[in-house]
Amino acid sequence: MAKEKTTLPPTGAGLMRFFDEDTSAVKISPKGVIALTLILVAAEFLLHAFGPSIFG
Repeated sequence: MAKEKTTLPPTGAGLMRFFDEDTSAVKISPKGVIALTLILVAAEFLLHAFGPSIFG
């Protein structure tokens, strides 16, 4: 008796899987994220320290 080829039902209900993602987004390396965070923290510090004297 020959075995019938069975197909599994589709899973995920139309949700995207991780390898189905659109790759046109901007990608930032982890080092870039850390550098950007440090730059923003430094800018915040400078604005708190010198902002009142500069902006009145």
